[in-house]
Amino acid sequence: MDVKEALLGSLSGAREPSEMAEAINSLSKKLDQLIKLADDQVHLQRVGLLEPGNILRFYTNDGQQIAMSLPEAQDDYVQRVILRTRTFFEAKLLSMVHAMSLVDPASTVCDIGANIGNHTIYFGKMMGVGRVLCFEPQPACYATLATNIDLNGLSNHATAYNCLVGAVTGNGRLARFNSRNLGGTVFEQAEDGAIPMFALDDVITADDLAALDLIKIDVEGMQGDVLKGAEGVLDARKPALWVEILEKDRTYAQTAAYLGRFGYKSEKLGPNDFMFRV
Repeated sequence: MDVKEALLGSLSGAREPSEMAEAINSLSKKLDQLIKLADDQVHLQRVGLLEPGNILRFYTNDGQQIAMSLPEAQDDYVQRVILRTRTFFEAKLLSMVHAMSLVDPASTVCDIGANIGNHTIYFGKMMGVGRVLCFEPQPACYATLATNIDLNGLSNHATAYNCLVGAVTGNGRLARFNSRNLGGTVFEQAEDGAIPMFALDDVITADDLAALDLIKIDVEGMQGDVLKGAEGVLDARKPALWVEILEKDRTYAQTAAYLGRFGYKSEKLGPNDFMFRV
């Protein structure tokens, strides 16, 4: 008996409407399980076809070749999406930001919460900015970020820092680790923490500040702290701010009110993403 016959057989004994509904529900669950198993098998095949070093190469619409090291592609959400789609994670959002013409070849961009460098590579290769400052506290993600910068020939344009960005310069610690979505890992400020943390005002040089046109902030709820530590930057330069604010955190109003003090107004890019500009 094949899979189709087995599944149809589960419906054959149902006589009453309630029995039929229960049988259909059971059938739907079995089909979902089969689809997931098939998807997992296909994904494992894709992982097995990666180049040595778990490298994926893909071409953009304008013919550029992008190389991405994906060492956690078997489990991590972001890396799985990149491998499945063979393009940048959050490609639609990135394209929307690109179309806003916020930067040029002389611009500096800050990528706060850089993960493995997906957005950093887009800023450097697709948007052609002159300099990207990347901040990523997770050692494994930071190592992959550095690899991806090198793979894409951006070593002279991007600088990566293995640290947190927060309200003050000090220390932080891991609050919640997400092994299935490394980008969803949560950190918090802690005086006795082992992770170095810097206020953006303390690490941006005068030269970078003079060219700083965009800051992207994806820090799983710490955006308020990041912005408080960048008051000097916001007051002096007023760069565009691409901020992820999770709906579940319900902090949009607080964030918008704080940035409103500097003259910022917001534009919604997606359910959790906002662009603030003066």
